[in-house]
Amino acid sequence: MKCIRALQVAAWLCCFMPLMAWAELPEGLQQGLEQLASTDGFRCNFRQKLTFQEGDEQVFEGTLTVARPGRFRWEYLKPYKQLYISNGDGIWLYEPDLMQAQWLSGLDTVDPVVMRLLNGNVKAEEITLLGTPGEKFTYHIRIGNGQDIWLHLSDGMPAWIESRDALGNRNRMTLTHIMKSTPDESLFHFDVPQGVDVINTAVSAAGGLNE
Repeated sequence: MKCIRALQVAAWLCCFMPLMAWAELPEGLQQGLEQLASTDGFRCNFRQKLTFQEGDEQVFEGTLTVARPGRFRWEYLKPYKQLYISNGDGIWLYEPDLMQAQWLSGLDTVDPVVMRLLNGNVKAEEITLLGTPGEKFTYHIRIGNGQDIWLHLSDGMPAWIESRDALGNRNRMTLTHIMKSTPDESLFHFDVPQGVDVINTAVSAAGGLNE
């Protein structure tokens, strides 16, 4: 289950890139990434579909709010509730059905390459275009030595992001009803609800994301 959660977090974060010199990239990809980098934040709905090699599927739905630099609120609503929230210093994972909250002390805990994108620490030369573009505004790319991803842009924003692991399992996240705006800072603040068990209490007691 933890591996699936890490895969879920990795998928959507790939859509948020810093402004750089994209001169060697296709024009559509270059313009899309520059538009993402110039956007202070956005809110959207998402539908995430995990397709496993043997044919089984899992579908998740929820909402996503992103703000530069490094802040996000990623909330699963179906088939169960789960919340990842960060103000840029780390991540709270809250699972209300389990009455449990976990403090992930660093962004690299989830996926180092994707988190570097969110923090604006990726150099232009680390972006590799794999093969030729497929359908219009669909690009197969790699960031550094990370996993391959497929990115489809619509009106300069990600319409879907897909990754595949070594076993051939596919993870596609589709973003809909995207609204570009500067989110309220309160969305990235998390207080542990009364009665909820906290994992890594030594870290969270020091302040965690609440500072």
